[in-house]
Amino acid sequence: MKLKDMIRRMLRPAGRPLEPGSLPVEGRMPEFPAGSAWLNSPPLDRQTLAGKVVLVDFWTFSCINCLRTLPYLRAWQAAYGGSRFTVIGVHTPEFEFEKDVEGVKRAIADYGVNYPVVLDNDYLLWNAYRNHYWPAHYFVDGRGDIRYRHFGEGAYDHSESVIRALLTEAGAAPAAAEVSSGVIVETDFSKVGTPETYLGFDRQEYLGSPESVRPNTVQRYSSVPAPAVNVFYFEGLWEVRPEFAVPREAGARLFYRFRAPRAYLVASGGPAGARAEIRLDGQPLTEKTAGADVELSDGRSYVTFREGRMYRLVGGRNGDPERLLELSFESAGPELYAFTFG
Repeated sequence: MKLKDMIRRMLRPAGRPLEPGSLPVEGRMPEFPAGSAWLNSPPLDRQTLAGKVVLVDFWTFSCINCLRTLPYLRAWQAAYGGSRFTVIGVHTPEFEFEKDVEGVKRAIADYGVNYPVVLDNDYLLWNAYRNHYWPAHYFVDGRGDIRYRHFGEGAYDHSESVIRALLTEAGAAPAAAEVSSGVIVETDFSKVGTPETYLGFDRQEYLGSPESVRPNTVQRYSSVPAPAVNVFYFEGLWEVRPEFAVPREAGARLFYRFRAPRAYLVASGGPAGARAEIRLDGQPLTEKTAGADVELSDGRSYVTFREGRMYRLVGGRNGDPERLLELSFESAGPELYAFTFG
């Protein structure tokens, strides 16, 4: 379905509108650093954007929370974009591999990002905004003042009301219809009971293996007969680096008993790819439980890690009980960064 047709089907009132002028000034929009690389647009600056309402979105392409906001950003750009409004994506990488411009370009194409994106590999804009979150939205009025900010997912109707109020202040009153209420949010967060989990030692919190991690050292981890919930376990030969963990032998395994309908893994396997067999509660995944990146073959289920990105491992229905995820690696080498759930 074309985006314009989708938006027409989504149109419906989104609640009580904000009054123009009701939002305080929270600061000045920082200037975009000279020499920054831009995608989908020539370089922009405050002078170029004078008179426009701007939504500045801090995101990174392996972040599931960022990816779930993209349908709203695309819809707002399509509904309100033009001479008086634009979304600007600020791509600030969380992991080293996300600095790769080709990876950002692939994500822009895969997720249909249709607005300007500036690369922030050196965190210049991140620091200028004193930002700490992915995603983070900063709403800027036509005078260049920040009037509202929102961190994380949710509150889409209110965010759209902010856009509309700022457009009215700028003398570009939008049409009566609003779009955000019609975008379907797949995740019921009341059903997600497992936190985001980093595998590298810099931010590692939830390792359940009896062996302590020896940073940057190849070591053997023992098997655990009864994995507990909300902690992960290495088995076999592994090396743990600051950002990621690496299996160092064929047959090394990774276990995680989690509570969520869906499970994702940020990983990189290199151009040749690195395959792992994936099982859920000791059984191969099925068409009903397999995520989009899982291959079903000969009664087994596999995931092949190639370019650095977020891989969709487990799908499901809200309300599913806790489940045990197992990855068994066919070779050494893939870099595993973080589990996320939704």
